[in-house]
Amino acid sequence: MNWQISKIEVHSFKAFKHIYLDLGESSLLTLDGPNGYGKTSIFDAIELLLTGQINRIQNLFNTLLTRNKRDYADNLFWNNRSGENDLCIKIEFFNDAQKLVLARHCPSAIFKKPANNRADKYENFKLYELPEFESVDFTKANLRDNNFLDEVFGKNFRENFSFLNYLEQGQNRLLHTRVDERKDKLGNLFNISDIEAEIENCNTIYNKFTRYINNPERTGKALSLKEEIASLKSTLQAETNNVEYKKLSTTDVQPIWDTETLFSTYSAADHAAYQESVRKIIALLPLKATIKTRVHNEAIDTEIDRNEESLRSLAQFGKDLGKLDVLDAIKKDIDKLESSANIIKRGATAIKLEEARTLPNWANGRLGWFELQIESRNSLLEKSSANANVIAELERLKRLLIDEHKKSYPDDQLCPLCGADWEDHISMVNAIEARTKQVSESLSKDGKDLVNLIATMDAELKLIDTHIQDRLKLLKPTYEPNLHAELTKIKLRLPATTQLLNKLQSENIQFTDSFTEIDDVINERLEKLKAVLRNKKQVEADALALPEDWRETTNSAFKDLQDFYIITAEDLKDKELYISIKANEAQNSRLKTCISDLKLIEKETLAAQKAQGKIENLRNTLKKTEQNYTDQTISAIEFIFHIYSGRLIQNYQRGLGLFIESREGTQLRFLTAEKSEHDALMSMSSGQVSALSLAFFLSLNKVYANVPLILIDDPSQSLDEINVASLTDLLRCELKHCQLIVSSHEDDISAYMRYRFNRAGLNASSLNMQLLAKDAL
Repeated sequence: MNWQISKIEVHSFKAFKHIYLDLGESSLLTLDGPNGYGKTSIFDAIELLLTGQINRIQNLFNTLLTRNKRDYADNLFWNNRSGENDLCIKIEFFNDAQKLVLARHCPSAIFKKPANNRADKYENFKLYELPEFESVDFTKANLRDNNFLDEVFGKNFRENFSFLNYLEQGQNRLLHTRVDERKDKLGNLFNISDIEAEIENCNTIYNKFTRYINNPERTGKALSLKEEIASLKSTLQAETNNVEYKKLSTTDVQPIWDTETLFSTYSAADHAAYQESVRKIIALLPLKATIKTRVHNEAIDTEIDRNEESLRSLAQFGKDLGKLDVLDAIKKDIDKLESSANIIKRGATAIKLEEARTLPNWANGRLGWFELQIESRNSLLEKSSANANVIAELERLKRLLIDEHKKSYPDDQLCPLCGADWEDHISMVNAIEARTKQVSESLSKDGKDLVNLIATMDAELKLIDTHIQDRLKLLKPTYEPNLHAELTKIKLRLPATTQLLNKLQSENIQFTDSFTEIDDVINERLEKLKAVLRNKKQVEADALALPEDWRETTNSAFKDLQDFYIITAEDLKDKELYISIKANEAQNSRLKTCISDLKLIEKETLAAQKAQGKIENLRNTLKKTEQNYTDQTISAIEFIFHIYSGRLIQNYQRGLGLFIESREGTQLRFLTAEKSEHDALMSMSSGQVSALSLAFFLSLNKVYANVPLILIDDPSQSLDEINVASLTDLLRCELKHCQLIVSSHEDDISAYMRYRFNRAGLNASSLNMQLLAKDAL
């Protein structure tokens, strides 16, 4: 691939607003002029176009600036003094009759965003293939990616550009790399990148196998399985006679130790828990009598606490507890009689037909007669004047008053109506009767009939009232209102209290005390009753031997204590044996599972180790192959490098020419003829190092470069006249097939190089960057 540069045009790049360089078909182009006029910028523009970045700037950015800062106000590559013009670099290449125009273009608007101005951001400089040099057709159709450069100029062209085609100003950066890392830097050049990638894959896989083999979870599981296997083997018992399953518990929720399937997988903790549950029940068997006594005594205390209110009622009411129904009946009779008495007290004048029917003790046929009298009374009341009605009522009230007065004062001579003194009681009664008769005679016939009728009806009512009063005299002494009121208060609790009374009486506890409302008496009776009940407690023979959790133990297995009392020691011994047999079976099963799991882990580990061994062998083979290939590759340039270094470093005190040592492909060292253990760079001056750098760079280009293009930025800066003359002869003789672009700030050296090229029949031209820059800046 003999592509060479014919034209270069730069817009708004670094110091240039616009510059155009026409190289023609020159074998040597020298860029002349003092420092600071853009010679290195031209090389930067070429490198940016051909590689997509500027390696020198990238290295400086990584060394000097922090990666945390993202935004920059200005862009390092864009010349903003050119106005709003886009940045553009165009180069025309020719290869015999073929032409190729490549360009890097970035719109100026991109640089307005601070995030796009980092010096290590090159993705905005897009690559284009243009149809001709004058074209500005930066369209998507002409857009190319960076891989296009490798397609045109050869594989790994961009990565190897700084080693094969461009030597930066000063010394070759590769020379100042550690000896065991120089080979790695030249990986793409030596075509060992693929092998190194495979070696890295081997390292990755090898490390994965290592992590897998040494995984803490796997190793911990294997160790745990080994310990469990040892434990199971030590506790595994010999096989015993089989015992059939028998359910012993009676609780609604069956305890696990009494189930038929005890172990889904063996657990020592579960096994111990099952055994402990059965042993607790076995320990209680000799204490059945004590438990019965304890339950009996606790039942008494519980009953006392539960029946506290009922016992207090028994202490208060005693033998009168059952009188509520009797007192209810008496009270009902008294209330009914008093109601009837109140009806009669209102008199015949006011009594109604319905009220008369409610009165008790009517003589045979008298109620019907009285009902007729009420109808007659009502009829007379309608016919008589109001005065007659009043007189009839007064007549009734007079008789009532006299009767009541006679009951209280049978011999009183004073008139209860006016208070007059009649000397004796009979005279007073006669006077009242005379006056009554006198008043009655003043009435009309209907009025007289009404008074007589009322008198007759009152006489009939008086007979009934006499019966009522006699009945009340009999009932009231038998009624106890306080007792009745208190019994009514506890009416809802009375059935339970009565039931407790009957139970206690059946246990020969009698209640002879009567009802009382005195609290001290009630409390005294209650304590005596409780004492009687507590005296029924039995003495516990082995109270100290009964465990504290005995009730929890029995309740967890038996619904009722009677179920516990009938259980036998033989049943529990069989249950213990059944648990042991099932545990043994589970242990056997678990042991097999553990052994199988451990074998699987060991098998996987062994397989991983074997695979790891194969990977290691492959890695070693690849490394050996890489080293051999690298050694052979380095050997390919060793002879040329020895000649080039001898021609460029003619006055080296340690011998003419340098050697390259690869240490079996692991290193890249420069040696003198004295074969020192130290690298040759450590004993060289800066000029000698520059000459060595040029010799190594030109050797690499001679052997490996696919594109005959050599860019050298100011090679004479650290070289003396002898070195420059040797370099010129070397370039025009050994590399005359290449296009050389060399910068120099010394006009005489530039002229000497062109002169030597022209004498050799090679085209040489010069561009004065100072003059060009004045127009371009």
